[in-house]
Amino acid sequence: MGADDYRFYKDLRVRVVDMARREINAKTDITFDYEEIKEGRKVAALRFRIAKNPRAGIPDPLRDDPHLARLITRLTAHGMAEDAARAIVQAHEPELVEWATSTLAHKLKAKEKIENPAGWLRKAIEEDWRPQPTLFSQEQAQARENERQAERERLDHDVKTAEGRKVDAAREKAAIMEFIDGLPEGEREALEQGFRKYLAETVPAIIAKRFTGGKTWSVDPVIRAKSIIYLQIIV
Repeated sequence: MGADDYRFYKDLRVRVVDMARREINAKTDITFDYEEIKEGRKVAALRFRIAKNPRAGIPDPLRDDPHLARLITRLTAHGMAEDAARAIVQAHEPELVEWATSTLAHKLKAKEKIENPAGWLRKAIEEDWRPQPTLFSQEQAQARENERQAERERLDHDVKTAEGRKVDAAREKAAIMEFIDGLPEGEREALEQGFRKYLAETVPAIIAKRFTGGKTWSVDPVIRAKSIIYLQIIV
């Protein structure tokens, strides 16, 4: 193995161990640290020191919330100190931190050179580097919102109108039947005969047949409308 290969695998091993240390120290009831045991200039082994985590029993909203804990892990994975990562997550909206870590991951995957990923993340979050919508897209978004608001108002108006029609129909029915039921039987029969003739002259026969006296004065909306006109004519 050449010197370059040795340095690569050493750096990789350190990153993996450091990531595990951050995860374990942040999320479990133990903590650990380590030191390198060297033989000459080469690292032959690692010596681990394990202890009880004094913070294990203390409530921690950032640690106990899986989403926020994952964001902290993403920040520390790019070299940011845990305290700094916690401060970032606590001070900024999760969507912004999510965007910054995802964007950085895409840049690194595309081999874009970023010498200080942790510094890049800090500035991207604190200065909010998310692409801002153009004036045209803002106007489009506002137009769509105006359309949605107009549609909501139209639906609300339709509902209120329908409810108003139901109330009006109920009042009409009650008024018609109160008048009809209050007539002596002979007058009621004469009124029905006259109304049948009126229907025969003003509506198709199939609709006129719906009227049979009694509640049919007010049940059918077409008959009810005609009965209101007829009663206004004769009364």
